[in-house]
Amino acid sequence: MNISFHKLLPHHTKQYREIRLESLRDFPDNFGSDHAQESAAEKLAFEKHIEQQTQDNFIVGAFDGEALIGICGFARDNNKKGRHRGIIIQMYVKPAYAGKGTGLKLLQATIDEGFEIPGIEQLVLGVITNNSSANKIYERAGFREFGLHKNYFKDGSKYFDQRFMMLDRAESGR
Repeated sequence: MNISFHKLLPHHTKQYREIRLESLRDFPDNFGSDHAQESAAEKLAFEKHIEQQTQDNFIVGAFDGEALIGICGFARDNNKKGRHRGIIIQMYVKPAYAGKGTGLKLLQATIDEGFEIPGIEQLVLGVITNNSSANKIYERAGFREFGLHKNYFKDGSKYFDQRFMMLDRAESGR
């Protein structure tokens, strides 16, 4: 298996939409976004960033040949006092590729791209506490917990706790 990792380009927009909606459909408890709401949108928020190739907002893809098999997003904080911070979002790897190191490599490629942006000193993310595989990947990449929000998401009568994690450039060795 020869997996490559790189930022998505405008011609990847359709593949991105398909895999993003797949992640929301097949793993609804792992994401804050809703499949029905997102699939009804003419364009997903990150489709615009992919098309415009913005430096501060991008998706890194994991590719098996030409097939997009994983995504991990980066969004720079827009607040003036938060511009030193980037947010890792939309992490997903197709189940057939899970447990083979693809997720960690995809996350590391996204971290590397994020820290290449001038001024980015810190990366943060949120992860559902019961998503054990995602939590392990984030910990292996060096992220450490800085907070826990009980009942962060609610779907019907079901609540989900969100764990907040961060990685400082200085601590990452980058």
